[in-house]
Amino acid sequence: MPISQVRKLTLFVVIGAAFGLFCIILGAGEENHVLMGAGVLALLGGLALTLMAMARRRTRG
Repeated sequence: MPISQVRKLTLFVVIGAAFGLFCIILGAGEENHVLMGAGVLALLGGLALTLMAMARRRTRG
């Protein structure tokens, strides 16, 4: 059963946001600012893609 492009993108965004949150938690525990910064960037990227998808769906619907 082939996976649609929308599901692939959704899975990618969810995994990226979860990885960002994991990096933030791990960086805070180790007091590693570089790791926390990478986590923040990954989390913000995931949130931005989610918001853009929601806005696109709202204009189509």
